Amino acid sequence: PPVIQEPAYKFFQRIDQDTHRYKKWTGELYLERHRGTYTTQARSKRFNRKMELALRELELNAALAQNLVHAHYPADRLDEIWKEILLYQFHDILPGSSIKRVYDESLARYASLHSEVLDLTNKAKTAVFEKINTAALQNPAVISNSLSWPRTEWLKIGPQWTRVSAAPLGYTTIDLANAGKLPNNLIAKKDVLENDILKVSFAPDGSIQSIFDKSAQREIIPAAASANRLAVYPDRGDAWDFSMDYADRQPDYFTLQSASANVDGPQAILHQEYTYGQSRLTQDIILTHGSRRLDFVTHIDWQETHKMLRTSFPVDIHAREATCEIQFGSIKRPTHANTTWDLAKFEICAHKYLDISQPDYGVALLNDCKYGHKVLGNILDLDLLRSPDYPGKEADRGEHELTYCLFPHPGSHIEGKVIQAGYELNCPLQATPLQKQTGSLPAAFSLLTVDAPNVIVETVKKAQDSDNLIIRLYEAAGCSARANLNFAMDIKHIEQVDMMEENPIPLSAPGTYLPLSFRPFEIQTLKISV
Repeated sequence: PPVIQEPAYKFFQRIDQDTHRYKKWTGELYLERHRGTYTTQARSKRFNRKMELALRELELNAALAQNLVHAHYPADRLDEIWKEILLYQFHDILPGSSIKRVYDESLARYASLHSEVLDLTNKAKTAVFEKINTAALQNPAVISNSLSWPRTEWLKIGPQWTRVSAAPLGYTTIDLANAGKLPNNLIAKKDVLENDILKVSFAPDGSIQSIFDKSAQREIIPAAASANRLAVYPDRGDAWDFSMDYADRQPDYFTLQSASANVDGPQAILHQEYTYGQSRLTQDIILTHGSRRLDFVTHIDWQETHKMLRTSFPVDIHAREATCEIQFGSIKRPTHANTTWDLAKFEICAHKYLDISQPDYGVALLNDCKYGHKVLGNILDLDLLRSPDYPGKEADRGEHELTYCLFPHPGSHIEGKVIQAGYELNCPLQATPLQKQTGSLPAAFSLLTVDAPNVIVETVKKAQDSDNLIIRLYEAAGCSARANLNFAMDIKHIEQVDMMEENPIPLSAPGTYLPLSFRPFEIQTLKISV
């Protein structure tokens, strides 16, 4: 056939002329290859998640500092850092299929950039916090909440636990002298953890044999099943792929060496230490008063070759589909293998959560840096580590930090607030002790509030080409929504723009109030003159 070298845009112009004749595909175009790339080079993937979130925090706090106290917004440096992070997302770096040298160099750069972003965020916070009036408080501290809904959580500030309530997209000042009483109904033993909502029972090998939801009066783990058994499978794959039938082989398991339990303020904690071969693994399994989240805070010294480490949770839920978080929404995937297309999805990707629910109840598996999942029938399974040797030599040998959580909830993933739980794990509240001081800023400030729980503010930053404020929101549940935005500052002018911050459409919004309508999963970007 004749070959013409030309710019890509000419090709798209040409095919755009006949779009009315084309057939349409609805849903996911699942690539039936390269499932190993969801997990390989775990440190790189963890840094990518942490950097995306740290840059989100920096942009928000720098924008607050610019608009509240006229502090400098580090736009040029942010641009440079974002471009370097995007470089590391390039094929084959983030997928984990590059050579060893790539990760030796990029991990060092990640660490340096992460430290710099945290420093820039602290500078932006300090510029604001030093202007807060705390003269009436005995022992002040300020709580930062970067999410777009109010949160009430236990927080450890120095040696002291405090139950804090934080306003959305801003800060709340509290008095540590009024910390209040700690709960006294927690149980922590080697074989049981219990708070006011859940009772978790452990087998002698360290796995979970029961999770009882006291508020719903139901057992979550099926009879005779075990959850969180740390299974090690043979894995002769490379960085891209592992065998489809890996689960047909009997796995080995990490062996429990010791366990100890304690109560720390509002937390019941079971500390477990495991070994396998030359590898060591420790977990702090944590239940917090008032929370449905069962946290597994994990440290692994991984020294295996051609092995794959996974954890799984069989749950008493009947569902034909699982809900997997993707950027700006979620996607449904089958929990069965009825067809070859279903069978091919023996490993699937998700961001902060994977959920299976029936109408009255569901269970989600949350994480802070993992992407490879499996869901088959009623089993939620998470791929923790792999150890291929090609093309990156000795991939992922060494130290790893990660947290995953089991989150049982009433109703669907929407009713159970799984979306919010995933964000809250990944974007924890931040506490900063303050001195008693006078200042011009109020004790609490919330940039804006949104009255629709399924509309999430993902980004707050300075506009690319002006000092205007950019706010990007999206509908997260797949529903139509009406959302009322209330701003803490008077708004001179609002435009709706595209994601390139172009093609503005003026919106009528005098004062501080703006109503918006969203289609399912719709993203909207606002450019605001304050």
